[in-house]
Amino acid sequence: MPSKIKGTALVTGGAKRLGRQVALHLAKQGYHIALHYHHSKADAMATAACIYKKRMRCELFCCDLADEAQVLKLIPEVVQSFPNLNVLVNSASIFMPNRFDDRDLTLFNTHWNINFKAPYILTCAFARLVKHGQVINFIDANVVKNKTCYSDYLMTKKALKEFTKMAAVQWGPHIRVNGVAPGMILAPVNNQPDDRLKRSRQIPLQKIGNPCNILQSIQFLIENDYMTGQIITNDGGESLI
Repeated sequence: MPSKIKGTALVTGGAKRLGRQVALHLAKQGYHIALHYHHSKADAMATAACIYKKRMRCELFCCDLADEAQVLKLIPEVVQSFPNLNVLVNSASIFMPNRFDDRDLTLFNTHWNINFKAPYILTCAFARLVKHGQVINFIDANVVKNKTCYSDYLMTKKALKEFTKMAAVQWGPHIRVNGVAPGMILAPVNNQPDDRLKRSRQIPLQKIGNPCNILQSIQFLIENDYMTGQIITNDGGESLI
């Protein structure tokens, strides 16, 4: 167990992928973990077991981030279990290919609800119920671009980037709001093609990133109490080209 308990972190999408890595890292740093999941209960339980081994407390919170009523209840439920909640990491998102002008708005609504509306609601509730703390939003290094096969996804991440800045202004000085914009870190999901190796040869650092690179950015934001409204782009220089 760390020598000092630093508070509690709510990590959305904390059962798998980068969310899981963030949850484990923050537990190692001395934070109890409120671990959000939706369908991935087995993965959430496995992540919680790893956190228990670090002798830190972890509770699971099931919530469909596409359901506004459920999202509105999440922060109050976490605060009830963890009155010392002081970190919110909005890492959950969906990433599905599509282009504008789809007649079926299902993907549009799902992307918007999960990738933007849920972080918006959670951040507002966090600012209202937590006296001092910080929010870290997962953006995307590609928000500087406009050509994509993931139109709805990228649009929501662009919106989340701007919300991060506006929220930092509104809720300072007691709540800091920042973001991390990963590049090529993990392989795509949902059987989407993994072209990271090919793409990596075309960027300045010519390599694929590692989850540890993102955790370093998270740690920097956690510790630097003079930083707010900033987005750390961790992408090997991909967004520069």
